[in-house]
Amino acid sequence: MGLDIDWSEEPVPNLSQWDSYETAREEFEWRIPETYNAGADVLTHEDDDRTALVQLGPSGEVERWTYAALERRANSLANALRARGVERGDRVAVVSPQRVETPLVHVAAYKLGAVAVPLSVLYGPDALEFRFDDSGAEIVFAAEDAIDAVETAVERGDAVDCVVGIDTAPPTVDGVEGERFEDLTGSSQFEAVDTAPSDPAVLIYTSGTTGRPKGVLQGHEYLLGHLPCVQMATTFPWHEDVDPVFYTPADWAWVGGLYDVLLPAWHYGATAVGYEFAEFEPETTFQIIENHDVTYPLLTPTMLKMMAQVDHSFDLDQVVSVVTGGEPVPQELHRFVDDTFDVTLHELYGQTEANLVVSNCAEWFDPKPGSMGRPVPGHNVEIIDEDGNQMPDDEPGTIAVRSPDPVMFREYWNEPDKTDASFIGEWMDTDDLGARDADGYIWFKARADDVIITAGYRVGPAEVEDTLIEHDAVANAAVIGVDDETRGQRVKAYIEPAPGVEHSDAVADSIATQVRDDLAKYQYPREIEFIDELPTTTTGKVQRHRLEQREDE
Repeated sequence: MGLDIDWSEEPVPNLSQWDSYETAREEFEWRIPETYNAGADVLTHEDDDRTALVQLGPSGEVERWTYAALERRANSLANALRARGVERGDRVAVVSPQRVETPLVHVAAYKLGAVAVPLSVLYGPDALEFRFDDSGAEIVFAAEDAIDAVETAVERGDAVDCVVGIDTAPPTVDGVEGERFEDLTGSSQFEAVDTAPSDPAVLIYTSGTTGRPKGVLQGHEYLLGHLPCVQMATTFPWHEDVDPVFYTPADWAWVGGLYDVLLPAWHYGATAVGYEFAEFEPETTFQIIENHDVTYPLLTPTMLKMMAQVDHSFDLDQVVSVVTGGEPVPQELHRFVDDTFDVTLHELYGQTEANLVVSNCAEWFDPKPGSMGRPVPGHNVEIIDEDGNQMPDDEPGTIAVRSPDPVMFREYWNEPDKTDASFIGEWMDTDDLGARDADGYIWFKARADDVIITAGYRVGPAEVEDTLIEHDAVANAAVIGVDDETRGQRVKAYIEPAPGVEHSDAVADSIATQVRDDLAKYQYPREIEFIDELPTTTTGKVQRHRLEQREDE
C-alpha cells in the first residue's frame, strides 16, 4: 500500500520528482526548519497504528510495535529520566543490541535535549570504561549481554552514577544506583524540548589510528542529512506502490544500523525489522528477508560474501534494492545480488563524521561495479589535494566534503585540535583517498590512515596495541590489517615478546583472548606473529607500513 508522505512538508524533497541526477543536483534545496528535534520527528505520524518495528527475539519470538505504542513508551521513559534529573546536554549511554529498548533510549534522550551515546555489546570493560569517562555519561542502560562488562567498567571509572538493566537486574556497585528498565516509567505525554537542528543529539565513538577512540558529536539534523542518500540507494520514492520494510543486521550501536536504516525508516513512517543475535547468521538473514517481506535490506560486503556461501531457495521477489557499503565491494558481489535477488546492488559511501554523501541510484544512472557512486544531492564531495585544490579526473587525492552540511559532525568530543585538523579550509578531510572519473563517479583508492575495516567494523590499531601491551608476555606490539577472503581484512598483531617469553601457540592464544575480553570480539587479532624487533622511526614510532610491506613480500 506504500507510504502516505506529504512531501511538501518534508525537510528533504522527493528525489523521484527529477528525471535526471544532474537536474536533482542543480535544483536540490534543504528545507530544514529553525527548530527540529529528532526524537519528536521519528515517532510522530498521522497513521500511528502502523507497524513501526517488528522485533525478533533470539528464540524465534515476534513482537510488533506500532508508532503509537513506541511514542507512549518513549514519552514515559523521557518523563522518568527527567524525574531522575537528566537535562539538556547530559549524556545517556546505551549498551544494547537490536532490541526495542535501544531506540527508545535514543528517542527519550533526544526529546529531553540530552545526548545519546550508543555503545556496542561487544565492548569489553576497558573499551567501556574509556567511553563512559570520556563522555561523562552519568546514566548507562545495559542489556544482559553487556551487564558484566558494564559492571567492571563502572567500578573502575568515576563518571557513572546509575546503571539501568535492560531485561536484567542492574549490577551492585558501591555508590552507583541501579534500576530496571521496566521500572522507569512516567506519564505517556511528553512535549519535546525545542532544539535547533545543530544542537547536540548523539555522541558516537569511532576508531582512529593514533591515540584513543574519538567521540563524534552530531546534531539533531544529522538524521535529516542521511535522507537524500537513503532515497537514492533504496530508490523507495520511485516505488510508491511498495509497502517498505527496512532491515540490516548491522548493530544499532553503529551509524550503519541506527542512522542508515532504523531512524530513516521511522522518519518516513515505514516498518523496520530488528533481530537480536549473537553473531551474523547468513541463512537466518535470508529467512528474515523472506518471512518479513523486507524490501530494502542493507548488507555489508562481508555479510553478502557469507550469504553467497549458503545454498538457498528463499522467495525474495519483494526485494526492491540491496544497499551496501563500509568496505570495498568486489564485482562478484554485484553478480551475486543480481543472480540471487534480481535487483541492483547500490553501493554508498560515508563515515561517522559525514555519512552517506556518495551513492549509486539505478533510477538515474547505471552503477559502475567498484565505484561508490556519485555525490548525493545536497552534499558537495570532491577529490582535493593537500591545499584544498580540486584534482583532475582520474587523479588520486583526498575525498573531501564541503562544510557546512547537515550530516557533518560538530566536533570531536574533548578534542578541539583534532576537530580543527580535520578541515582544509571549507573541506572536511575524510582521510580516505579516492579519484573521480570523467562521469563524476567516485572510486575508493586507499585509506589515508591505518584504520582496519574487518567485516564492516572499523578497528583502530592504537586501541588494540594499548591492550596488547598490557599482557605480561608482550614488550611491544603493532597491529595491521591483512587481506581476508571473507572479512575483507582481519586484524594481525606483530608481537615483540617480553624477555624470557617463548614463542608458542599457547602464548598467542592468551594474548588474543585478553584483547577479545577487554575490547571487543571483532577487535582481537586473529593472527599473531612474534618478531624480535618491530621496525620503528628514529623517534621510536612503529612503522606499520614496513609491516604491511612485509606481508606483501
